[in-house]
Amino acid sequence: MKIGIVSLQFEETSTGGGGVHVEHITEQFLSLGHEVTVISIHTNKTLKEDPGLRQGDVPYSVTDRGKLKVVRFLIEKGIAHPYVHGPKEEELDRIMKFAEATIAWIKARQEDLDVVTLQGHHIIPGYMARELKGIKPKRVSYLHALETTYVTQKGEFVGAYEGTKEVLAKIREWESMCRFADLVIANSPMVRDDLRKIVSEFDDPAKYEDRIVVLASGCNEDFLMSDEEVESKLTDRPQKVNLITFCRVDPSKGVEYSVNGAKEAAKISDADLRLTIAGIPASEEYIEKLRALAGDVPENLEVKFDLKNRISTADEKKKLLDGQHIYILPTLKEPFGMSVIEASARGNMAVSADTNGPLYMFEAEKGEDTGWGIITDRGVLAKITPNPEKNLAVNIGKAVAWTVANWGACRSHVLNFNAKIRNAWTWEGIGRHYIELFKQV
Repeated sequence: MKIGIVSLQFEETSTGGGGVHVEHITEQFLSLGHEVTVISIHTNKTLKEDPGLRQGDVPYSVTDRGKLKVVRFLIEKGIAHPYVHGPKEEELDRIMKFAEATIAWIKARQEDLDVVTLQGHHIIPGYMARELKGIKPKRVSYLHALETTYVTQKGEFVGAYEGTKEVLAKIREWESMCRFADLVIANSPMVRDDLRKIVSEFDDPAKYEDRIVVLASGCNEDFLMSDEEVESKLTDRPQKVNLITFCRVDPSKGVEYSVNGAKEAAKISDADLRLTIAGIPASEEYIEKLRALAGDVPENLEVKFDLKNRISTADEKKKLLDGQHIYILPTLKEPFGMSVIEASARGNMAVSADTNGPLYMFEAEKGEDTGWGIITDRGVLAKITPNPEKNLAVNIGKAVAWTVANWGACRSHVLNFNAKIRNAWTWEGIGRHYIELFKQV
């Protein structure tokens, strides 16, 4: 099968889970013997060495690696990553120019592809699905997130998702256009349900119900520790318990709740704690805010930063995660939670905000409600509540302290979570599932 993948995030241009997903499914498609063409964007990192740009309406490069071909368009010089912070209109204009260049490229090469997967969270899986209607290859839109769902009750963007109500309305229309794809894959039930609501604002969602399926992200089978390794790592509570939040260090991820949650945990726990904030920073301003929060902590808490300039390799992730004990996911809205999978796979107990993705992953409906959170067989969920600024950090602190105090039970949580990962959330299984879906379209 000849598979095209359109994604702003791939290898050097990856900024988060969407890029990790694309990279891993590409590896799986290649391992299964398929030919893959990835169409992505140029940034400073990909232009460090002469990419051999070909001239056209939009300059582009083509790199052949056997069964893998990587095409990158030069939309704008001097950008550090595809989602450079600035006016929202500038970001959308950049993505739209990329989409139009890619549409023209695909239409001119329809005979070279059997299926095209459109990966992203607004223009690519939505607008491009409509504009490519009628081409020979099947069109499959994959949704990692829906940007217009990252809003407050007042209809304002959360964290880094800034823009006017007019911009939000335009993005919502683009998101609804996923319905024009031959198949839509959502990375979680939450994203699937959100898409149904968005489509209902423009069309009858029942017309597209049989086109929408759920297929999550995961980790490689060889990334998982064995149960014996997990038992050995977590046999006894260590003198210093290491906490970590490993994600894009961005306001939309709510990393400040990890810092303040660790401070709350230190106040009520008898353990010495060390919190590591690791990942690619969104801006120096946000890092300065987090450093200020970390400057005044209880004596039994240390906060350190391990900032990256690119997505970590599997070996780098292992090295980082193997030295930790408890992973904190503080995000107010998380469609799935691949970082929790990776953390648990390397033997870390999970504490998460009770947002949609983790509620699904942890099977929260079977858990015990404590008032401040939900204790499940796979980890502990801290309640966000209608007033997270007042309550979430406190609840994360209580969840961390409970985890530390109930070490043996939480060791079992890791084993239970990893059993679920082996059964449902490995890249090997996800890659095979993709191919079966392609064949059914």
